[in-house]
Amino acid sequence: MHFSGKSSQPLKCARMALLAVCAGVLLAACKKDNTTDTKGLWVANGTTVLEYIPSQLTAGVVNAAPHLMITGGAVGTPQGVTFDSSGNLWVMDPGATVDGAAGTPALLKFSAAQLAALKTTDSPAPEAIITSTSLAFPQQSVFDGKGNQWVTDHNNNTVLVFTASQLSATGTNATVPAVVISSAAFNGPLGVAFDSAGNLWVANNGGVPVAGSTTGAMSAVGTSIVEFAAANLPVVGSGMLTPDLTPNITLTDDGNNSIQGPWELAFDSSGSLWSSNSGGTFSLVKFAKTALAASGAPTPAVTIASTTDMGNATLSGTNGLCFDNIGDIAATSAATPFSIPFYKAPLMSGALTPSTFIIGSNTTLNAPAGCNFGPLVN
Repeated sequence: MHFSGKSSQPLKCARMALLAVCAGVLLAACKKDNTTDTKGLWVANGTTVLEYIPSQLTAGVVNAAPHLMITGGAVGTPQGVTFDSSGNLWVMDPGATVDGAAGTPALLKFSAAQLAALKTTDSPAPEAIITSTSLAFPQQSVFDGKGNQWVTDHNNNTVLVFTASQLSATGTNATVPAVVISSAAFNGPLGVAFDSAGNLWVANNGGVPVAGSTTGAMSAVGTSIVEFAAANLPVVGSGMLTPDLTPNITLTDDGNNSIQGPWELAFDSSGSLWSSNSGGTFSLVKFAKTALAASGAPTPAVTIASTTDMGNATLSGTNGLCFDNIGDIAATSAATPFSIPFYKAPLMSGALTPSTFIIGSNTTLNAPAGCNFGPLVN
């Protein structure tokens, strides 16, 4: 049987068309995956922990109750919320209730199963509670790739590390951290994050109680963010360590309120570092990845400033800052009027009106602090 080149051309075109259709379907699927928010917004709030879900972050001003809430029990004055690789929620709480004693600094663990059951049990007893004489005012934490938790203790001017093994215990445990990091560069360490190379970044928030003061004196507002190179970090699990580290890189305020009382830190998908300013002119700032290579006072690549929406300041006493899985950013305003501004990507400089502005009595917001996008619990 003989086939000429001419007669095979329609078959070739049909195959190409089929490939193009398949590629188009695949591309559409990829785009859908990359543009759909699949995370819940979790917020440390007053005496509770809240979850807002994507359908509540759609548009406009929202005066709605959170989707879910952890209330009562051990939760006292939560400051930060972090998820481990198993979807368990860890709450940094300087005022937890432990064994009937209120005001106990602690790390509270709520299992993924407990979160899934919040609709019916909104006041679960933590699966684990970690207390320590090394804890004074824990506020933020981050996990490394080995499951160790690095915790900033603002009032003790330290960063503590608890190993994955220590974190796996259930019940209430008085625990000696594996590492206690101090540094002459610390001034109320608060925000904490690892970059993609494993370098540790810490925000100096300031306002640390001055030892021996009889007048309640505090240190000055922090104006720096410091980096400790991965190669210089202690090896966790090699015995109790108390290193005094010197930063490899220090970012300082540029004279235009770029770093004023920095609160929470987060890296975006491009490797740029974002910080929330709780002092000066309240703002969210982005330092481009290229500005993180050396010490200096870089000008932010993006500055999101406060504006008014329905007569309310959109950023006020800015605390939390967190990214969802598609590059949108949420923040928390811990000064009245308490609120959560949510900005859709792409993120640009200016006094931006939030895409969604959660505010009002129904929200139960009460000096919201740290936030994190984590497992979506419906």
